[in-house]
Amino acid sequence: MKKKHAKISKSTLSELVFASQLITAASVSETAETDSVQSFPEKTLAKLKTSKLLTASIPEEYGGQNLGLTPGTNLALLTILKNIGKGNLVMGRVLEGHINAQILINQFGNEKQKKLFASDAFDGKLFGVWNTQASDGTFLSKVGKGIYYLNGSKTFATGTDYVSRPIVTAAKKDGSWQMCVVPLDEANLKSDSSWWNPMGMKSSRSFKLTFLKTPVLKINLLGSAGEYYQQPGFSGGAVRFAAVQLGGAEQLLDETKKYLVSLNRTQDPFQKMRLGQMAIAVESGNQWLNGAALRMDHYMKKTTKSRGENLIIFANMMRTAIEQICIEVMNLCQKCVGARGLNKPYHFERIIRDLSTYLRQPAPDAVLGDVGGYVLNSENSASEIWNLNFNKEKNE
Repeated sequence: MKKKHAKISKSTLSELVFASQLITAASVSETAETDSVQSFPEKTLAKLKTSKLLTASIPEEYGGQNLGLTPGTNLALLTILKNIGKGNLVMGRVLEGHINAQILINQFGNEKQKKLFASDAFDGKLFGVWNTQASDGTFLSKVGKGIYYLNGSKTFATGTDYVSRPIVTAAKKDGSWQMCVVPLDEANLKSDSSWWNPMGMKSSRSFKLTFLKTPVLKINLLGSAGEYYQQPGFSGGAVRFAAVQLGGAEQLLDETKKYLVSLNRTQDPFQKMRLGQMAIAVESGNQWLNGAALRMDHYMKKTTKSRGENLIIFANMMRTAIEQICIEVMNLCQKCVGARGLNKPYHFERIIRDLSTYLRQPAPDAVLGDVGGYVLNSENSASEIWNLNFNKEKNE
């Protein structure tokens, strides 16, 4: 039987995208003011809360708007992430983590959990996903009926002191990994800000957090052990952080144009050439974004194994392409503005630092190798490998 999906109106999607555009325009100045490890873009966070963007990816039946949960909503989701990243890459990362958590709750949570965590989000709680760790990683031990203790440390805990409902992955006694939605206002923990001293993304507050016998109730265990890594969601989700990164490249293009106009260098043939190259790169990124949204919609309509594999590989291609696009745009930008433009009060230096740091996502060579392996093992020609099955099935 074909699965029915609740539809979200085009006007609602347009309103959410427009809200993200308004936040972009208002957040640039705060981004410069909060460029330090001890800061956080609180004004932009407040705007996200009042704009409904923090609750849009909750199912409609629990008060949300199904953003990124149903076919036809993924282009709006990726566009929103791009827009927020354009104004503030740090807040783009924070919003991406919050939405990632909402998607995981929708995918693996039971009805009681969905209702509980939706209520938390509407109360202004900020969610995130904390999975990265060093050798002293997190582990979960049962201490009584329905009660567990969470111990150990997570690194890159983005939004420390602001994220209050992170999804934390922890090892169980049998070695399997369990997702836990941890209410930090009830947790015993210690944060280490000295661990976070990066080149860019400073105000993301991606500290090291150590849990000390933090109680976790059964209601806070999300899904079954091992489901965090379930495909295609785990790898396919890369398209969301790539969308945020593309926002940074788009902002560099706009800032470069504004800089050249202010100095009356619009007739220089070499500057025109560089700006043209930047425009082509950014637009190619938007085409990748559109393609990713189509494939996410396509998979949601019918979750077959082949569609899932196609989505994973396309996501790997997109994140690789966006990385290359961002690097090209950064290089061209620096040639356009020269040493003068890399001084304050211009924003180029900060955006380049933030974007360079954010681009360093795990396993870039491995995902590119997976793409090559997929092509080698496919029986289709280069002109058919991405479009043949998609075109056959798109109307199902």
